Amino acid sequence: MSLIIQKYGGKCLASAGDVKQVAKQIVARYDAGDRLAIVVSAMADTTDTYLKLARQANENASGRELDVLLSVGERISIAMLALAINSEREGLAVSLTGAQAGVITDTQHTAARIVEVRAQRVRDILSEGRIPIIAGYQGVTTEKNISTLGRGGADATAVALAIAMNAERVEFMKDVAGISTADPKEIPTARVIEQMSYTEALEITGCGAKILQLPAVELAAEHKMPLAVGNGRSGEIGTIVSSKPLERRSLTAIVLVPSVTYYPLPDIPFAILDILRAEGIHPLAVSWGPGGGDLVLSRADAATVWSNSSIETHLGTGRELSMVTLVGPGAGSSGTIFARAIQCLSSFSRQCHGLLLSETRFSGLLEENAARAFARAAHHEFFENKTEPAADRV
Repeated sequence: MSLIIQKYGGKCLASAGDVKQVAKQIVARYDAGDRLAIVVSAMADTTDTYLKLARQANENASGRELDVLLSVGERISIAMLALAINSEREGLAVSLTGAQAGVITDTQHTAARIVEVRAQRVRDILSEGRIPIIAGYQGVTTEKNISTLGRGGADATAVALAIAMNAERVEFMKDVAGISTADPKEIPTARVIEQMSYTEALEITGCGAKILQLPAVELAAEHKMPLAVGNGRSGEIGTIVSSKPLERRSLTAIVLVPSVTYYPLPDIPFAILDILRAEGIHPLAVSWGPGGGDLVLSRADAATVWSNSSIETHLGTGRELSMVTLVGPGAGSSGTIFARAIQCLSSFSRQCHGLLLSETRFSGLLEENAARAFARAAHHEFFENKTEPAADRV
């Protein structure tokens, strides 16, 4: 029987009632014949609460001791979910910390990378016919210290475990129906994308969509591990991510990030990119050339960067803007999609402060109100317009 790794996000586990509902779903899947291993995040907002608490004790809290504290959230989740499952079926679930599940990482605290998964204990629990409940986001370093994987790290845990155990796929159970053409909270007419390629998923996450963690998608793409995204409350799967080839040039999605910080750079930012890598930060956009370059970070990542004094010698004062990215093959090159995107953006030219283009991205840096309006206009043009022109062929 093939194995399915399910990962539940913190919003699906926000309260004891939510945990009990997830437990019922898991038991129902188990009774239907599925062989399951579950990876969980901390209950909603728990990690942020502990991070604020750490800053109260030490405003420069970092490293090993911060990881010890931040790892607590997932340990609460695994215990709560295992207790809830065992209330449905006594002895069915067994909770495991990242270290107990065999997640081995490098020694970069608060932004560690998984280097190996020694999953024998997980296999033993499955062979007993039980369900392992595994703490995401955390592991143990090669020096036997507790480590955490950075924001969204539970996604990477799930994918790494699936690869190590040759699972059928990873199911990411969230508070959304799947990956949509835009954020439904911003654009209610957005629709779920039933299938997409790893390339498309990488582009969407890379420019700021928070549906999946970028390193997790990179790892899945490298090993061709199928991913599914669905609703953690209903149990329904909305989107499948796989190695499906791109058959034609069409827009995949529109990603709005309301709060970004834009830095014009005088030099090629090698030193800056090295610092960002060490902090586990992925820029939303980077470009450079003979005349300088551009760097775009989420507002939260910009705050993290400025807490590192070594960056001050490289970055000036950033400008607070919003970024709208049209994602899809041909979006930032010549052709029909690019021309239509430019036409949509022309109505907001006075509020537009820059364009960042690649073959698969068309990113506009705008003032926030204009960014929201441009995102809505572009979504209407590409996904709601009944007289949409034919897409460019590959």
